[in-house]
Amino acid sequence: MSIQIVKFEPSKKARNNGAIALVIAIEAPNKKAAEVMATGKLWEAYPAAADNFLKPEIVEDQPGCPRPAVGVFDEQFAIDNELNNELKCWQPREVVEVLPAVPVDLLKEPADVKIAAVALFGLTDIDQGMLSTVVDVLNDDESPDDTGMKNVIKALAANPAVCAMYPHAIHELIEAIFSHYSNEAPTEFNAGIFAKKWVNNPRDRDQSSTSTSTSTSTSTSTEGTGGVSDYNTLSMHTALSIMAIHPSGAKAGDVKNAKEIIASRDSVWRAWDKTFRVITGILDVDTDTRHSIISDGLKNLKLVNNDDERLHFVKSRLAGNPSCPELASYGQQTETPLEVENLGDGKFSVDGLIGEQTITASNEVEKTEVATTEPVSDAVALQAKEALDNLGYGVYGTEPKQKSEMLQRAEELAVEATQLAEQIKADDFQQRANLVEQFFAEQQPQERDNLAIWNKVYKTDPKHTKAFANNGGGTSINGTYMVMEATKLFGPQGINWGVEVVEERFDNGAPIMQPIKQEDGTVIKGVIPNGVGGYLCEVNHTVRINLWFEQGGKTAVIPAYGCTPYIYSTKYGPVSDGEAPKKSLTDATKKALSQLGFSADVFLGLYDDVNYRQENDAEFALKNASDKAEGVTRLREELDEKLTKVAETISKAVTVNEANKVHASIAREVDAHRKAAEGKGDTEHAKYLAGRLRRLTTLKDERIKALSASEEKTQ
Repeated sequence: MSIQIVKFEPSKKARNNGAIALVIAIEAPNKKAAEVMATGKLWEAYPAAADNFLKPEIVEDQPGCPRPAVGVFDEQFAIDNELNNELKCWQPREVVEVLPAVPVDLLKEPADVKIAAVALFGLTDIDQGMLSTVVDVLNDDESPDDTGMKNVIKALAANPAVCAMYPHAIHELIEAIFSHYSNEAPTEFNAGIFAKKWVNNPRDRDQSSTSTSTSTSTSTSTEGTGGVSDYNTLSMHTALSIMAIHPSGAKAGDVKNAKEIIASRDSVWRAWDKTFRVITGILDVDTDTRHSIISDGLKNLKLVNNDDERLHFVKSRLAGNPSCPELASYGQQTETPLEVENLGDGKFSVDGLIGEQTITASNEVEKTEVATTEPVSDAVALQAKEALDNLGYGVYGTEPKQKSEMLQRAEELAVEATQLAEQIKADDFQQRANLVEQFFAEQQPQERDNLAIWNKVYKTDPKHTKAFANNGGGTSINGTYMVMEATKLFGPQGINWGVEVVEERFDNGAPIMQPIKQEDGTVIKGVIPNGVGGYLCEVNHTVRINLWFEQGGKTAVIPAYGCTPYIYSTKYGPVSDGEAPKKSLTDATKKALSQLGFSADVFLGLYDDVNYRQENDAEFALKNASDKAEGVTRLREELDEKLTKVAETISKAVTVNEANKVHASIAREVDAHRKAAEGKGDTEHAKYLAGRLRRLTTLKDERIKALSASEEKTQ
């Protein structure tokens, strides 16, 4: 058999989180077999991160070419060698000469490079690495320019007088431009006009615009905790807050790193900077408040990619802030009463909004859904609901006299509601969760006994989970919660079940490197002596346990491993984690319990889908509130309000796909509430929910029919 070299390249998201390429040599008859074998070893060696890698690249080993050890993943091989796609073999990577860490003389650089360097890094000395960043920014024509920095650089580079200036004079001009256009990003034309006037009329310069503490390139440590004077300093503060550094305590090195974030157009920085810039009065908001908003916002990963939710989050935090008077009443409901007029024949008007009531076969009056061409705020929708309730059209209202045509329509709706199950199955992830439950239900009696434990504990209460972003992201489960669930099932720990430590050891890892400055000024990486003739290495703590429990008069044992970094390298140098043994034991216990099925929905990947989490959240919310009558009442009121909003959204859907998705999402939640009501014998509420669901289904079908008719007319 030949030796195949397999390379696993991490995905872009995983690479941004620190993942590196892995290479392994496999003895296999062909490339296809090598891919299967290597993938299996990848899951065996990196079970928690195997999903972070793309389809592997495979080449056959050739004489004279480097290759890693057979059967073992090599993390350094792809760094020292590169794959030659033309020759289909690996070759040693060319050694790149390390540029000397000496300041760059900007007066010897081209004018546009000099201007861009001053714009990005101010008057600080820059090295070759920073100069490379400047060149990249000049050559990047695709990335959007939210700050107007590129426009200023282009405008100044086109002015011969500015090109001949010294860096400090250019720095003063750039600060004046951004101070003058503090409320908007300067255009290339405006920056050019300003620079021309600045050069030609030095006596007319506005002295107030020459502050040395407002530019993107200046330190923010002197700003204090009050507001900022322009949007460039705001951008700098935003970058520092993203780095978890309070702007008032930023050091020179922190400011330098923040400038690199701004220059590289970091996606997280751009998202928060863009949101802050649309808030009126944001420059007057104190630094502590802005820093707190970003710090709390970064804990919610979805805010980075959702502009609407991020803007709502910022506005909610600034509501009532004296610097933002326009947000004084943000999120509050208006107190202006709505006028409701009964138009007869089952129709009414709410301040000009037209709606229609529908009677179900169970003599229930369905909540009126309002359809208009203008957007209706949450406050208006709530007032409409209260006004209609007062007229007897509430969700629990009844009407003694019913018209025969309405009853006939209600019977038709009951028939159409049977299509709901098929519509819900359109969601792949939801179907995946349903298949899990169906799998349990279809097992033979003996097989169901085998899955008895699994079926009881495989669902996870979301309030005991936490999302994490490193190593590709995922969901972390609280270890104490899993122990509590095991105690509920088996009994007290130490009597009916427990954990026995079989083995504990410390394993050496890769050497810890430190920068060493040479006589010629270059910096290389070197090992750290440990004082006994060796060198300092990373150390991992490993523990092997046996988890035992009593079942049917017998004792079952499950082995598991836990591992935690004990000594490891950080940007601040080597550190030691004194709680590594405790963390390893917790890790091993969670791994052992997961093999019994505890929190299996997380390990099966169901938590990766937002729709499954929504249904799971609703289910556990009902369970947790089952012992409190006020909790159940609150959940029902919240569901009624949500149904009203969803009905409004469906009635104004602009595409068939939007109507289906909105309907499917609420249908899952309503179904979870209905099942919980049936389980507790609350048949009245279960019937009510079924009626509400039928009404939503009808709204969805009618909206889809209207959209389809509109599309046919336009064709």
